[in-house]
Amino acid sequence: MSTLSDYTDCIKRLLIDIGYRDEPFPAYDSNYWGLFHSWMLEELGPTSTWSLKQLSELEHAAGGIVERAYPCASLQLKLLYAKLTAIAILIDDSLEDEAVHAEILQFSHRLYLGHGQENGMLALYHENMKELSDAFADDAVLRGLAIVPWINYIDACLLEKVLFTTQVRLDTCFNFELDSSAISHSARDSPPFADADALAPNPHYLRSKSGVAEAYAAGIFKASKEQNIPLTRYIRVLPDLTFFIEVINDILSFYKEELAGETYNLIQLRTRSLSSSGARGSGVDEEWTAHDTLLLLCDEIRAATYRIDRMLRLEECEAKMRGETGNVDIDEVDLEIARQWRGWRDGYISWHFECRRYKLSPLKAMIVGEEEVSGS
Repeated sequence: MSTLSDYTDCIKRLLIDIGYRDEPFPAYDSNYWGLFHSWMLEELGPTSTWSLKQLSELEHAAGGIVERAYPCASLQLKLLYAKLTAIAILIDDSLEDEAVHAEILQFSHRLYLGHGQENGMLALYHENMKELSDAFADDAVLRGLAIVPWINYIDACLLEKVLFTTQVRLDTCFNFELDSSAISHSARDSPPFADADALAPNPHYLRSKSGVAEAYAAGIFKASKEQNIPLTRYIRVLPDLTFFIEVINDILSFYKEELAGETYNLIQLRTRSLSSSGARGSGVDEEWTAHDTLLLLCDEIRAATYRIDRMLRLEECEAKMRGETGNVDIDEVDLEIARQWRGWRDGYISWHFECRRYKLSPLKAMIVGEEEVSGS
């Protein structure tokens, strides 16, 4: 990153170009937050060693993303996604506890054999996956998209531990974070490679392994257990949608990562990959820089968002919602899809500005100016 101004200008241009709307913060939902708070204290908290302050921050992050990004969702779906997100973050944090790590190593094996989870945190995780599976019961393919990533996430965390947290005797120690939608992994030890650049050629592989983007994407078009939007109406956007979910998080996480001096995240890994390939960038000696990667990712996100909007006919649907003359072939299913996609794309971005974890609140006025806000 060259300067703070470079970063804010880059993000501001992206958000203007994709038509981001800074919608007002939703009214407090006492039912949702009351139930989630009770569950955090009474069920999840006792399975961990986290303090009340840590649990409060976890509740803020996990509950907030669901509140903001799924404005059309039922209480049932909101709570399930919030609970799974909270447990996933807690699992990631527990990898350094050797006793818990031993249980996590057996999670998938026990799941495949049909055995119960002996660890309380993992038992809660499995229980909520089963409840989410029931909510998606009417569509086997969509159910797979919603459930399997939560299973794969466990193995991805273990893979990251093998790749990034095994202590070895290297000249340089690296600190890094791989951040996914609301889920992150911070390693304090050096990677187990004589040449750490061995990781650089496939940064998106590493990123996608630790993300649950498909699960979050499936939830966009399933506002309630009763809603059954045909998968064929939006399946074409899923590759771009999962990319959007992952990379929006990466670029909006980058500021706090730079403040912390972290070097193992998608942007830094991809920078190293492109630099080692000989790409020419904006550096003093035309070397490829992290800012060049940020600009590249913003271009890719911009293109992916345009494709999603076009395939989901977002502009046409919103024109019809406003009562403007438009294509007569827009039906109620199109409108449902458009409303739920718009709710996610704007709410997900807004959550990053509002969540304390990302430290973006002081920058929001610089990025989301009055002109853009009033244009919403």
